[in-house]
Amino acid sequence: MIQTLKPDLITYSKAVEVETLDASTGTYRANISDAYLIVSVPNGGYVAATIIEAASLHMAPKSQPHPLTAHFEFLTRSTVGPVIITIEVVKPGRQLTTLHATLHQQNLLPAAPWTTPSSRKCITAYLTMTSLPLSGLSLTRFTLPNPPPPTPDFSLLISDTDPNWTSHPFLTTHLRAVAALQNLHFFAPRPGTPHQPRTIPDMWIRLSTPNAHFTTSHLPFVIDSLPFSVEALRPAPGHDENAPFKHDEMFWYPTVVMNLEVKRPLEERDEVEWLFLRMKTREIRDGRFDLEVVVLDVEGRLVCVGSQVGLVLGMERNVGGRGKI
Repeated sequence: MIQTLKPDLITYSKAVEVETLDASTGTYRANISDAYLIVSVPNGGYVAATIIEAASLHMAPKSQPHPLTAHFEFLTRSTVGPVIITIEVVKPGRQLTTLHATLHQQNLLPAAPWTTPSSRKCITAYLTMTSLPLSGLSLTRFTLPNPPPPTPDFSLLISDTDPNWTSHPFLTTHLRAVAALQNLHFFAPRPGTPHQPRTIPDMWIRLSTPNAHFTTSHLPFVIDSLPFSVEALRPAPGHDENAPFKHDEMFWYPTVVMNLEVKRPLEERDEVEWLFLRMKTREIRDGRFDLEVVVLDVEGRLVCVGSQVGLVLGMERNVGGRGKI
């Protein structure tokens, strides 16, 4: 079993805090926290969220602080510590502006030009920035096919006495080594509750930090928190003989590509405590999987849609130091 030290929980806003170095050149600095590690590698969605924060800061003077869409390419693993984020305005517009962003790490400089030829490009991204909500025609409202169990009584859910939903037990399993997961509380349908196929899990989540609320910058982390649709196929203890892998085998799920479309921005003043996630994987093939995540609020309104391509690797690839994914 891989053991890791549990870092102190810090507020997400502090973990994704971005400092302006030079707004005229679109240069920003952030610091990657060890509170969001997947064993030894920071969670990719969390690191991507620092890019969204930098983009929002960059576009605030243009009154376009909200990401409408974001596409992230994970080029190599990041590490705990400082990063430099550079932003280029590719196509300005009165309603929509397209940005190209790159997150750099290692061999950074304390002053301009901030990066060196030997600095690593960990993530590159394209973002469409705007001011939400946009004015225009609205015709339909999304509803989930095959509805989940009834929306819980959240006061009962906190005490784990809701009749349909219960706290997910992953922190008592092999996943207790994943520090990033300790920043969220997950609640799944109770065993025996009519539910989706195992590869289409549903979850209610809230933040572990007391009195914290979800914001738009949480969304990349939320949709990349863990591919539960892959973990749902893990064999039970004692059923390893004919299973494709052992019940306690550790996997690392690095994200290759991630896409995000925001339907409704989440502001701190909205005090959004709970979010609903439905995850769907169509096929796990040759160590690769697709993942689609739909995020709703407590009123059943669509908050965002995320998708990604990920890998299934042995955990030794995570803890073995820098190398090719």
